[in-house]
Amino acid sequence: MASIIVVVIIFVLLALAIMFICQNGGWQGGCGGNCASCHSKCADAEKKKK
Repeated sequence: MASIIVVVIIFVLLALAIMFICQNGGWQGGCGGNCASCHSKCADAEKKKK
Protein backbone atom coordinates (compact mmCIF):
# COMPACT_ATOMS: atom_id res chain seq x y z
CA MET A 1 0.00 0.00 0.00
CA ALA A 2 2.79 2.42 0.84
CA SER A 3 4.55 1.74 -2.46
CA ILE A 4 1.42 2.75 -4.39
CA ILE A 5 1.33 6.06 -2.51
CA VAL A 6 4.99 6.69 -3.32
CA VAL A 7 4.38 6.00 -7.03
CA VAL A 8 1.38 8.35 -7.08
CA ILE A 9 3.42 11.09 -5.38
CA ILE A 10 6.23 10.66 -7.93
CA PHE A 11 3.77 10.97 -10.86
CA VAL A 12 2.16 14.06 -9.32
CA LEU A 13 5.56 15.71 -8.84
CA LEU A 14 6.55 14.82 -12.41
CA ALA A 15 3.32 16.35 -13.74
CA LEU A 16 3.89 19.52 -11.71
CA ALA A 17 7.47 19.78 -12.98
CA ILE A 18 6.32 19.43 -16.60
CA MET A 19 3.64 22.07 -16.08
CA PHE A 20 6.20 24.43 -14.53
CA ILE A 21 8.61 23.94 -17.45
CA CYS A 22 5.86 24.51 -20.02
CA GLN A 23 4.68 27.70 -18.34
CA ASN A 24 8.20 29.13 -18.19
CA GLY A 25 9.25 28.95 -21.81
CA GLY A 26 9.34 25.22 -22.27
CA TRP A 27 12.22 23.25 -23.66
CA GLN A 28 12.37 25.35 -26.79
CA GLY A 29 12.83 29.08 -27.06
CA GLY A 30 14.65 29.46 -23.78
CA CYS A 31 18.28 30.48 -23.57
CA GLY A 32 19.37 27.20 -22.00
CA GLY A 33 21.80 28.99 -19.70
CA ASN A 34 23.44 30.98 -22.51
CA CYS A 35 22.21 34.52 -21.82
CA ALA A 36 24.44 36.06 -24.50
CA SER A 37 22.69 33.93 -27.09
CA CYS A 38 19.29 35.13 -25.87
CA HIS A 39 20.32 38.77 -26.01
CA SER A 40 21.67 38.41 -29.53
CA LYS A 41 18.38 36.85 -30.70
CA CYS A 42 16.43 39.79 -29.27
CA ALA A 43 18.81 42.31 -30.81
CA ASP A 44 18.54 40.61 -34.21
CA ALA A 45 14.75 40.60 -33.99
CA GLU A 46 14.71 44.37 -33.35
CA LYS A 47 17.00 44.99 -36.35
CA LYS A 48 14.73 42.93 -38.62
CA LYS A 49 11.65 44.97 -37.61
CA LYS A 50 13.25 48.23 -38.74
